[in-house]
Amino acid sequence: MGIWQKCMIAVACNKPIRRTGEAIGRKTGLADQFVSASNIEGHVARAIRLREQGIGISSFYLGEYVTDIAQVHETAAQLGALVPKLDQAGGDIHISIDPSQLGYMQGKEVLDQNVDDIARLIRTAANGTAQRKNNRTIRLMIDMEDFDMIDDTLALHHRLADAGIPVAQTLQARLFRTETDLESMIARGAMVRLVKGAMAPPDAVAFTKRPDIDANYLKLAGRMLSDAARNAGFFPVFGTHHRDLAIRIGQIADQNGWTRDRFEFEMLYGVNQPLQRELRDAGYRLRLYAPFGHDWWAYAWRRVGENPRNLGLLLRSGLNR
Repeated sequence: MGIWQKCMIAVACNKPIRRTGEAIGRKTGLADQFVSASNIEGHVARAIRLREQGIGISSFYLGEYVTDIAQVHETAAQLGALVPKLDQAGGDIHISIDPSQLGYMQGKEVLDQNVDDIARLIRTAANGTAQRKNNRTIRLMIDMEDFDMIDDTLALHHRLADAGIPVAQTLQARLFRTETDLESMIARGAMVRLVKGAMAPPDAVAFTKRPDIDANYLKLAGRMLSDAARNAGFFPVFGTHHRDLAIRIGQIADQNGWTRDRFEFEMLYGVNQPLQRELRDAGYRLRLYAPFGHDWWAYAWRRVGENPRNLGLLLRSGLNR
């Protein structure tokens, strides 16, 4: 982890800075811009309003790299309570989880127990939807975190998928190994969210220059939109806020005969709303990664720590609403 990332995470975790920043955020509306709600009820209401606008959400309960077991239990309880609320609302149930927020740092037994509890609720909702023949997306999306967690994270995905859980996985385009990991996911007919990747790992395992990362992203996108992927039942999700990249992906999809309901774009809630509207109006499926809860300060600054360009992206988004 570089000096910039360490500084931004220090800002995120410093309690006096955090208290001041949260107070400013509440007064200025900055917190409301990037966080869907502070509680489950508000988050579900926001999901309903977005659905009416033709936009889906991926729900994420705020809190990352959790070292306090009480916070792990709180996260599991919040997500466990959210799933039936979303089910009752009748829309998508698309839950994003970080392994580190559900017990990875406390041990495999803790992580597996919490994830399995949420997975059972997801499977129950999916079974009910199948019986009612509703056209909903129901998934447990596993986020990808630090490089040294990749094998454990993929093992978690494969275990859940093999047990019949509707699960999906995030992969990072900046990593050399992702091409191989993606081929395995395509063979499984999985759902994969492709992102550029955060918290840059060593040069020996990753692309470090933005043009190289973008080029690999497009290369991987081509595989995700291949005939082999379609025939396997693979579902591509493209996490990007960059218009040129999104337009090029749309062109690849058209060239390869993919209809616009067979893949998704995903963006952060509150970021680059003009592009959000453009993609939706062009008939693409659009989903927003929508955090809820109180720990918005750490969330925002960790995003800046992962990529310094996010600072400008967040600030510009406030002007482009």
